[in-house]
Amino acid sequence: VNPSNGSGTKADAQFTQALAAFTQAGGKVIGYVPTRYGNGRYSLADVRLHIDRYLAFYGREHISGFFLDEMAATSQPLAFYRDIYQYIKGLDNRLLVVGNPGTLPLADYAAVADTLVTFEGQASAYSRFNPGPSHGWVYQYGNGKQAMLAHDATDCRAMQTALNMAASARSNTGWVYATDRHYDYATNTGNPWATLPAYWEQMLGTVDALNKGSVLPSC
Repeated sequence: VNPSNGSGTKADAQFTQALAAFTQAGGKVIGYVPTRYGNGRYSLADVRLHIDRYLAFYGREHISGFFLDEMAATSQPLAFYRDIYQYIKGLDNRLLVVGNPGTLPLADYAAVADTLVTFEGQASAYSRFNPGPSHGWVYQYGNGKQAMLAHDATDCRAMQTALNMAASARSNTGWVYATDRHYDYATNTGNPWATLPAYWEQMLGTVDALNKGSVLPSC
């Protein structure tokens, strides 16, 4: 959930209603929190404010964790992310922490997030995703440690190719999302996360089939 590039400054009635309906149906909601790559433009107090507001505005019963976007991947900001992780777990150890460096970070980042988005980009690039050569640490964890976010998966078949890749032993990635929406890196245009993909229901069926080891649904 992302009301305003973060928590916003007050509770929003539409979000309150949507979150209640979603959680009552068995869903889990994580709040979007920007972190600006830990480069000093965003303080720990800024991050804490978003976290506190989500819980105050929408209630712990409707917030299951936090999505730390714009996460760094190098050693220098590591202490900043360790402080965030400890703050969240200090509030409630059951709160989930998902970090999004969008690439494979140093192994130390495994200790500051329950799940790490180790790939965010075009689906065509995901076919080359390979932690093995320099990030073998990912194989020390179950596939729930890694997530992928693939855009420009133009059709159902491209989506299934990406999800099959995630499920492979090489990728070892358990959290998956793919979309047919486009983002242009050269011009910084497009929002691939603005709406669900046209093949949303087929993607749910594909995930279910991969989890059960059964035949993928037809495209």
